[in-house]
Amino acid sequence: MQNTTKLILTLLFLSLTIGCDWGEHTEIIIIGPYRTTCIGAFEQECYLEYNEERERWEFFYDGIQGFDFEPGYIYRLKVRLEERPEGIQDVGKYEYHLIEVLSKEEASVDERPPRKP
Repeated sequence: MQNTTKLILTLLFLSLTIGCDWGEHTEIIIIGPYRTTCIGAFEQECYLEYNEERERWEFFYDGIQGFDFEPGYIYRLKVRLEERPEGIQDVGKYEYHLIEVLSKEEASVDERPPRKP
């Protein structure tokens, strides 16, 4: 009887955890060729991120750890997202960490907004 209970509890636990993402949360983001002034909680310099769904450039308020930005290029980056602890104010939900620069294409810093990637 005790083995049956353990088996049922184990199967229940496994069924609850199937579908949970225990791995890293990664994304591909596109960063524009220049930074620009933006206002969130305060005035700061932001990257431009291309939103493929909306087909437009938008402000990207966070930094990307390990990313050495060089103006004049459109970057396609693979990043890892780490959730920040709750209670931290005036910052985004995630901290971004560069995994890999997938592409780096030359682009004008004078074209406002930048060309579509």
